[in-house]
Amino acid sequence: MPAATVEAIIECFSLVQRATPFDVYTGPPVPAGKKSLAYSVAYQSFDHTLTDVEVQRERRRILQRLSRQVGAVLRG
Repeated sequence: MPAATVEAIIECFSLVQRATPFDVYTGPPVPAGKKSLAYSVAYQSFDHTLTDVEVQRERRRILQRLSRQVGAVLRG
């Protein structure tokens, strides 16, 4: 799965201004054939100040879509 595909999925959400990859990791404890991608995500609304609740809701929706579309799993 190209990282650009993951980035495009994240950036399709209305509150996401940009998603910037900052780390790619392979190796233990990440399973063989998988890689860990880390993104910095900037959220913005052009008509109001975002609340923590709005950002958390958008983040949850992003993670759900990534899980459905590319099988992404949030590392703890």
